[in-house]
Amino acid sequence: MKKKYLALLTAFSLLLTLLPACGGKNPPPPPEPAPAGIEEPPSPPADPLPPPAEPEEEPETEPESSAPSVPAEAPAAETPDADAGPADASAPEPQPEPQPEPEPEPEPEPEPAETVPEDGAYTAAVTLEGGTGRAKVESPAALRCENGRFWATIVWSSSNFDYMKVDGEKYELISEPGGNSTFEIPVAAFDQKLDVIADTVAMSEPHEVEYTLLFDSATLQKQ
Repeated sequence: MKKKYLALLTAFSLLLTLLPACGGKNPPPPPEPAPAGIEEPPSPPADPLPPPAEPEEEPETEPESSAPSVPAEAPAAETPDADAGPADASAPEPQPEPQPEPEPEPEPEPEPAETVPEDGAYTAAVTLEGGTGRAKVESPAALRCENGRFWATIVWSSSNFDYMKVDGEKYELISEPGGNSTFEIPVAAFDQKLDVIADTVAMSEPHEVEYTLLFDSATLQKQ
């Protein structure tokens, strides 16, 4: 503190010495010394000089190419569709078109229940075909129904038949010897030709002859 005070006094004395030479004015009185016991605050130390800055090295530059540089193409910005609405607006889902209700299929008409004929005696017209055409059978023929099944009595115009076959099954005579050959055979169906075989002894030896019988349902009558 004292050193500073002495330095100030020295500087002030030097200033008083120079003032007469500059203009002849009376120098101001020197400042009164500070009372004893009061120390002036020390002046802040002078900032040290910063170290000299090192010269910056210039960055090495690459030689420019003779070809002009082509700027990179900027990605094309996606343009929003003018017709599209805002992104956050959800489009309404399409409603499915109502399908026409299928028309109900017409119910098939119930088939008429097959009627079971009553047991008993019947008659029906019968037609014979085949052979030489000389043999005949009586028509209408007598029929009987048993448990819904028909049996026909076939009476031939000749006494020379000794048995008949229907569907491979053999049927024997039911008539007396010497009379017209008579057989009882099953009737598988009406209104269609049924194949039968009749064995004749009129020739030198027995011989089976093929025939067809057709029973007419329109003529069926219960006795």
